[in-house]
Amino acid sequence: MSRAVPGVAAIICACVWGDAMAQPPGEQALVYPGESWEVREPATMGLDAGGLAELSERAGGRGCVVRGGYLVYTWGDATRRGDVASAAKPWYAHFLLRALEDGRIPSLDQPVVEVEPRLGEINAALGFKDRGITWRHMANQISCYGVSEPPGTAYCYNDWQMALFWDCLFLRVYGATWDSVDDAVLHPLLTNPLGCEDEPTFMAFGTGDRPGRLGISPRDFARFGLLYLRGGRWRDRQLISREHARMAVASPLPNSIPQTAGIAAEMIEGQRSMGSTRVPDNQGDHAGSYSWLWWTNGVSRTGERHWPSAPTDTYGALGHGGREGMIVIPSLDLIVSWNESAMQGSAAQDAALAALVGAVKPGPMHGQVTVDPEHPQWLRRHGVGPFFMCGPGDPEGFLYRGELRADGTRDGDQMALIGRLAATGANCVYMMAVRSHGGDGDATENPFAGHDPARGVSETVAAQWEGWFRALDDAGITIVLFIYDDSARIWDTGDEVGEDEARFLRTLVNRFEHHRNLIWCVAEEYQERYSPARVSAIAATIAAADDHRHPIAVHKLHGLDFAEFADDPNIDQFAIQYNVPTASELHEGLLRAWSDAGGRYNLNLAEGADFGTGAELRRKLWACAMAGAYVMVLGMDIESTPTADLEACGHLTRFLEATPLSELAPHDELACGDSEYVLAAPGRAWVAWSGRRAGEMGVRGLPAGSYALRWLDCVRGAIVEQAEVAVAGGDTTWSAPVGIGSETALYVERVD
Repeated sequence: MSRAVPGVAAIICACVWGDAMAQPPGEQALVYPGESWEVREPATMGLDAGGLAELSERAGGRGCVVRGGYLVYTWGDATRRGDVASAAKPWYAHFLLRALEDGRIPSLDQPVVEVEPRLGEINAALGFKDRGITWRHMANQISCYGVSEPPGTAYCYNDWQMALFWDCLFLRVYGATWDSVDDAVLHPLLTNPLGCEDEPTFMAFGTGDRPGRLGISPRDFARFGLLYLRGGRWRDRQLISREHARMAVASPLPNSIPQTAGIAAEMIEGQRSMGSTRVPDNQGDHAGSYSWLWWTNGVSRTGERHWPSAPTDTYGALGHGGREGMIVIPSLDLIVSWNESAMQGSAAQDAALAALVGAVKPGPMHGQVTVDPEHPQWLRRHGVGPFFMCGPGDPEGFLYRGELRADGTRDGDQMALIGRLAATGANCVYMMAVRSHGGDGDATENPFAGHDPARGVSETVAAQWEGWFRALDDAGITIVLFIYDDSARIWDTGDEVGEDEARFLRTLVNRFEHHRNLIWCVAEEYQERYSPARVSAIAATIAAADDHRHPIAVHKLHGLDFAEFADDPNIDQFAIQYNVPTASELHEGLLRAWSDAGGRYNLNLAEGADFGTGAELRRKLWACAMAGAYVMVLGMDIESTPTADLEACGHLTRFLEATPLSELAPHDELACGDSEYVLAAPGRAWVAWSGRRAGEMGVRGLPAGSYALRWLDCVRGAIVEQAEVAVAGGDTTWSAPVGIGSETALYVERVD
């Protein structure tokens, strides 16, 4: 046995998950334009040129399409600057949120009268109502300035209010003038960092004509869309916090806020307008789709979706009824920007969006958790790299926590659970869609309107789920969504999927398939109520509806045999229940499951009894992972789970995702020294683990050469890296660096 000599370079870094999770998964691989947009052909970016041509014909004017950070299509002159009317409003909201982050204003709920004292002098007969106007009101057009209602009680799309907002924000808060605002605010704080090419300006018509109107080219407007698509981040800078970037495009006004009655009220003397000259100005309703001056794809009071042909996460900036604008579709990684178009109203916009969505060729999204096509025994993030899943196998009733409201939604702690989980690096949640009809929940624990399957999925319930799923997705936490809880069965159709069930499955898939961090699971302990043929039929229905081919799993009763689904083309993961008491038994059992799988599907130890806590839990986590299985911990409910246990999942995930995981397989025969388990791509890369290292760790049969080592303290998450480590060849061990405890993981990579 030879001993390697460590290189002189060693870097010690502590694991700080708050920083690690500040960016979405795969952020390092994302593309941004430089001095100009990098161009790609539509086909190389998964788009059909014919569908894009239909988009441009429906839109008219001039514009461009961006996907994956590349410019993929233009029509007309996308470089020419032009006024975008009300599509500028999200830019104003951006600068308001930036003012909050920079400390220029103390709160979004600051009364604007503190900036514009004349607001306190008008409408005495209405109780000086305008003294209550806040920035939040103005940035959602519910200030009721110029109409009779009190602030916050009605929606009024109002160009007089927007001029007041612009003047208070840019002239008072930022201290600019109409002559200086471009050079003092717009360019240094936004368009220069974005690298805009065509000199955007807040003086589209000059200082003498409606100052504050944005003049910008379609291709520059697309950069602003990319900024929000990327959560407020531009390359290595957070131009606006991720929290505020998400809030701006995902907080539509509730339909309980009515449109103003349009009764005129006093305005400040000399009040200017950004466009309209009508008094009172009342241009339309919010339709459940207005969020911080952005338009979203919400649902109106009458149940109509704003853009029914587009994914539900779509949002945009629109002016002149849609003749100017920019729309972002995060789930498709798409941005479309246009000017001088022929579109007028949401129906025309929807037709154009239908053409754009139709141009997208089916397939995984960038960064999506999907099956590695070359190594189906592992999942990966499409276009990014390795994916390892480790985290809570509870609470199963996540979607039904809290008191039931009259509309079917829940007043629960789901967002608090998500926030706690996101801070630890644990990256999955196990939950059930249907817990009624024989499952572990009561009769209300399903997503149906009135809890009646005959009435279909409730939109209000689906919208609440969407909010939680979006928060999970943003945090890189995988939603493992079981369609049916154990023993839950609604439709008695034998081995077939009937039309009612198929409609339910398609509704779920179409509603939530835009999430990148998602695994479908047909049923928990499926044998209790379903035949293998019925499970296969359900999986086939899900796969046919899913345009992005998310992984599909099946969970079973205790055992390791998956023969009935091993060659099913629509089933990708064996969600294993294996109830044995020790880590070594878990490891040996999962090694047998790995061998039986033969690379045809991946393994997820989704349920194992009595995992314990602390050192026992960590040992079981690593025992599963080093046998080639993902792991979800039964009883780890987030709320009461010790933070250190959740962080142990994060340490494991972070460490394995920094290896060529898809190429690794269990090779315990290569363990050397105090190493207990080994994953390896022999000749290239090895991962060794020990839960009780007292001396050196190593690997057998290393080729001679130069190596890089990465050590992990599995308890604290501390990492030490060593470069240029010379190995003479053969069985080789190393002493752990200072700071690495007895629970140790070691990644070894040959670099010469």
